[in-house]
Amino acid sequence: MKNVMKVVDVVAFVILLIGGLNYLIAGLFGVDLMMMLFGTEISVIGRIAYTLIGLSALLLLVTVIARTVMKSKNS
Repeated sequence: MKNVMKVVDVVAFVILLIGGLNYLIAGLFGVDLMMMLFGTEISVIGRIAYTLIGLSALLLLVTVIARTVMKSKNS
């Protein structure tokens, strides 16, 4: 189970990193790579991609909080 969670954490981190870089590029240069790849309007695929980015962020947030709590209990 630990190995599966490690894989999920890595995949979530990569998705979040890609999404974060996309938002950085959009903010700095006004170019939204997701829109360029998946269409000028938010398509179903675009909405799924943005949803995955958001879910990845939530998963990592919960993971960091849980690990922090576990470390403080072990100390």
